[in-house]
Amino acid sequence: MIPWGERVRFELIAEGFNLFNRFNEAAASPFIDDVKAFNQRAENGRYYSRSTASYDPRQFQFGLKINF
Repeated sequence: MIPWGERVRFELIAEGFNLFNRFNEAAASPFIDDVKAFNQRAENGRYYSRSTASYDPRQFQFGLKINF
C-alpha cells in the first residue's frame, strides 16, 4: 500500500500464471482408437492418449486499486 495524503491509498497488484509456459493438459481423448495410436504407457501403467484441451498459456495481469 502506498499512502497519498490522509485518506487516499494506492494498492499495486501483480499476478502471474503458468510462469514457465509449460503445457498443462486439461483433457484427453477417451476414444480407444486415439489411445492405440500412441501405444505408449506412462510410469503408472496407464496408456497415453491424444490431448484435446489445454489450460491457458503464460499470463500476467497488473492492477491498481485506489481506496479513498
